[in-house]
Amino acid sequence: MSRLARILLCSVLLALAGCASQPTPRAPSTPASPPGGPAAGASPTPPPVKQVRVGHQSIAANTVLFVAADRGYFQQEGLDVELVNFSDASQMIPSLSTEQIDAAGIAANPAMWNAVARGVPLKVVLDQATFRPGHGTTALLIRKEVYDSGRGHSLSDLRGLTIAFTPPGKGTTNACAMAPALERAGASFDDFTIQNLPFPDMLPALANGAVDGAVSAEPFMTRALQQGVAVKVMGEDEMYPNFTVAFIGFSGALYNDRPTAQRWVRAYLRATRAYLGALAGTSGELSRDQVDEIVARHTGIDVATVRAMVPVGINPNGLPNRDSMLYCYGFFRDQGLIPQPVSDSAMQALWGTDIVEDVLRELGRQPES
Repeated sequence: MSRLARILLCSVLLALAGCASQPTPRAPSTPASPPGGPAAGASPTPPPVKQVRVGHQSIAANTVLFVAADRGYFQQEGLDVELVNFSDASQMIPSLSTEQIDAAGIAANPAMWNAVARGVPLKVVLDQATFRPGHGTTALLIRKEVYDSGRGHSLSDLRGLTIAFTPPGKGTTNACAMAPALERAGASFDDFTIQNLPFPDMLPALANGAVDGAVSAEPFMTRALQQGVAVKVMGEDEMYPNFTVAFIGFSGALYNDRPTAQRWVRAYLRATRAYLGALAGTSGELSRDQVDEIVARHTGIDVATVRAMVPVGINPNGLPNRDSMLYCYGFFRDQGLIPQPVSDSAMQALWGTDIVEDVLRELGRQPES
């Protein structure tokens, strides 16, 4: 081979080697979805974790809140929920109004209505506890000796007796729920003497004869019945069926943060339905034993007593009974306990259940009967 041919052959070989050494271009890579991650077409990015501070008391009325926290319903919605315990329920509304907390369980009592009348930006969003039929967690008890003597067998048979109510007596939601039942029975609060006592003090007062009866709540009601010191005359689920005794309120800031508010409501509704399914024995997510353990852990009540208690009632669609709340507004106004009326604009702005309706369009409604 001539010298010129050898040079040409080397040049060709070098050119071919250079082409072979160039990397093959690749299409941009797509991150793989984690196991159980979103399907094709779904948003691959989970919502950012948001912290929500929720005021509560360690009472059984917060059962669904405890279930949602302990069973991961809030976490599944990307929410870091901190449960802030209040020993004094009256401090929750000021904390909500100043946005120290974002949500709280609140009773529709005079303190709530007076706060709304003053312009506190409170939103009524979800049912917390309602006296649904069979869920009278508060009831009229009559001391056994009085009952056995033939007195106090009905609401029309309370004349001359001393009945314990939590302070301030007629200014409580329990008294409000009792009012229409007394009227139907042809009776009134004037028929008996009201003795103001906190719930824990009612049991010893019944036992030592200091009162003739009490409008008592769980777990003290169950303990009084178990110890044989009282007889149950009527539950407040019979006095005013479907009366909402407490609701979940949102601060203005949480209500206006619609994505976060909807995630919170969705978690709470899923926990509500799991709880009701556990009571009915139809839930695949939660058992009655698990519910009882959760309530016992958060309230300090022993599991055996929790199981014996009347379980908290709640609307399966999460909606509080607005009519019962407005009835109490009128009831308390008539007593002079709400000096400044709630303006029409404040009353209209109070209701935040539109968020619940938005979520129900996604989750579907369930029968409320």
